[in-house]
Amino acid sequence: MNGAAVWLLPFALQGLAMAVDEFGFHRRRRVPTWEWLGHMLDTLVFLGCLAVLLTLPPGPAHLRLYALLAAGSCLLVTKDELVHKRLCSGGEQWLHAVQFILHPVVLIAAALLWLGLAGLPAAMVRAMLLVQILLAAGFMALQAAFGRGVAVRAAIDNSIYDELGERWYQARDNPVALLRAETRLRTAWVLDELKAAFGERPLAILDVACGAGLMANPMARAGHAVTGIDLSRDSLEVARRHDDTGTVRYLVQDARSLALPDAQFDVVAMMDFLEHIDDRDAVIGEAARVLKPGGRLFFHTFNRTPAAWLIAVKGVEWAVKNAPRHMHVYRLFLKPAELAEICARHGLDVGEVRGVRPRVFTWAFLQLLVTARVSDRFQFEFTRSQRVGYCGWAGKRGTA
Repeated sequence: MNGAAVWLLPFALQGLAMAVDEFGFHRRRRVPTWEWLGHMLDTLVFLGCLAVLLTLPPGPAHLRLYALLAAGSCLLVTKDELVHKRLCSGGEQWLHAVQFILHPVVLIAAALLWLGLAGLPAAMVRAMLLVQILLAAGFMALQAAFGRGVAVRAAIDNSIYDELGERWYQARDNPVALLRAETRLRTAWVLDELKAAFGERPLAILDVACGAGLMANPMARAGHAVTGIDLSRDSLEVARRHDDTGTVRYLVQDARSLALPDAQFDVVAMMDFLEHIDDRDAVIGEAARVLKPGGRLFFHTFNRTPAAWLIAVKGVEWAVKNAPRHMHVYRLFLKPAELAEICARHGLDVGEVRGVRPRVFTWAFLQLLVTARVSDRFQFEFTRSQRVGYCGWAGKRGTA
C-alpha cells in the first residue's frame, strides 16, 4: 500500500493544483469562451491517454500510441499562455508552471504503472487507472458547469424584466413563459388557501414584485382588493393594460421600505422574489409590518441545493431560448429553514410548505427539450420534495 501511495502522489499533486486553478483563480476572473473550451479539451486529451492504458495491453505499438498522445497532451496544455499573460495574475501563472511540470510526470508515472515497472499487482494498477479516469471525467463535468469563471458574488440581473413589454404575456421563447405556467399553479393554490382560511369575503392583498400582474390581475378577478408593487415602471404599465377589472392599484415602490400603513393587508404575496434580492430580512420585516394580525404571507422561492442549481439555473439556461445570464444566482437561493428563521424574527410562523416542480412526463416538456420553446400547455405541479422550488405561507401572530 505504501508503494501505491508513492505512485499516486503525482496524481494527487496535479489534482490539487488543477482544483485550485479551476475553482480558485478561474472564479475570480471571466474565462473567455475559447479558453474555457480549451480547458475541457485539455482534460479530454488527458482522458484519452489514460483510456489507452486502461483498454490496451502493454506492447511496443501501444506504447508508441501512448507516447504520441502524451506528448500532444503536454504541448496542448501550454496553448493558452498567450492569453494568460494578459489575463492572469502572477500567482495563477506560477501555478500554471507547476502544472506544466507535474503533467509529464503524471503521464510518465501512469505509463510505468501500465508497463508493470512499479512492482504493483496488475489488478491494483487497473483500479488506480480507473479511479483516475473517473476523477478526470468528473473534473471535466465540473469544468463544463463552472469553468467560465462565474464569480462567487455574481450580481443578479433584474433589469431583464424591464425589457419584456407584452412578452410577459405572449413570449414562448423566453423563461417568462415558465413563470406564467408556474403562476397558474400558484394562483389557484393561493385562492383555495384564502377561501379555506378566510371564507368568501374579499381580502386586501399586496402582491410584492408583481411584475406585469400575472398573479395580481387574477386575484382581482376573484373579487379581492389588490395592490401590486414593483420597481419596474414598464412592467407595471403592462400590468395595468391587462387588468380587465380596472381595480388593481399598481405602485412603484421598494419592498425594503414600503410607503404603506401598518396592518393594512390580509395577505402579502412574494412570489419569485426572494431569490432576486440580498436583503430578505428587510422585505420580510416590511411584509410583516403591513400585514394585519392573523394575516398570511405567501411565498415561492428556490432552495439552495445542487438540484436547484442544476434545474433552476443551468436547466433554464440550457433548455429555454433567450434565457438571460444571471436571471437566477445560486447564492441567493434560500433554504426553507433559513426562510422560516427570518419569518420567526418578524412574528411570522410558517404553516405549510410544499415543493414545486415541472411536470416532466408530458408532451409539453418534451417539446421544450426539442424546440427550446415553452408551450402554453406546459405545467408545474406540487411535490413533497422541496429540493428545487418551494412555496408556502406564514401566518402573522395575533388575531384580527
